[in-house]
Amino acid sequence: MRDMETFPAKNGEEITLRPAVPGDAREILNTVNSVALERSYVLMEKYGKDEESEKLYITEMDCSNNLLLVALAHDVVIGSLAAIQAEGGRNPQTAHVLDIGLHLIKTYRGLGVGSRMLQYAVEWAGERGFKKLEASIFTLNQRSLGLFSRAGFNEEGTRRKQYRIGNEYIDEVITGKVL
Repeated sequence: MRDMETFPAKNGEEITLRPAVPGDAREILNTVNSVALERSYVLMEKYGKDEESEKLYITEMDCSNNLLLVALAHDVVIGSLAAIQAEGGRNPQTAHVLDIGLHLIKTYRGLGVGSRMLQYAVEWAGERGFKKLEASIFTLNQRSLGLFSRAGFNEEGTRRKQYRIGNEYIDEVITGKVL
């Protein structure tokens, strides 16, 4: 598998996928923040990092067992996918699992970019001997649930009222794909 991949999105724009570098930090945060504004899709509280801490995170990431992938259009980050080894690889009973998080700015949804990012992650994981990918998705995010389902992820369970956002309780669906 090559590190960099280029493909045409459904709108004809050329999209490049590649592992993140420290210089992507600000644009990754912008992408995550743009999605977080929707509140029903992502917990902003999980992020909130500044640019310097994101650069440090990218620099210190163990790239043999973790992937931070970016999607670029016109040399601007429009999406990011994190595939992080469960429990940081500290537990041998779950070291074969990758936790997936995917963020894509609104204007690039439905163009095949998210699907291609998931495909990249599945291939990357398989080459490294991982046996399972999993993702946690809010039930309100039907688009994301559909994307993961089309990529072969199956619903493994629902955690009822798992998160409170404002005065609303949100269910979380756990999805998984066995490789």
